[in-house]
Amino acid sequence: MIAAYFKDLAEVFHSLRRVTSEGCLMCFVIGDSAPYGIYVPVDKWLGELAISAGFKNYSFEKLRDRNTKWKNRKHRVPLHEGRLWING
Repeated sequence: MIAAYFKDLAEVFHSLRRVTSEGCLMCFVIGDSAPYGIYVPVDKWLGELAISAGFKNYSFEKLRDRNTKWKNRKHRVPLHEGRLWING
């Protein structure tokens, strides 16, 4: 499931790179994840996929913490949600 998600988004970034102009700025609202207790740094991985597709750089702007109410989570990494900014 995770591999398929990132493969699909890699294809999206390659498609976007073909149709966006130099200097473009894109914003994706994303959150990281920890399915089955395994932490997935979504902002970093998506940013790196955008770079590999030909975009210049990325940054992440945290908006809020996630999964703070529940004490039964299987991971110890605090999750967050925010804006992934990608520059062309």
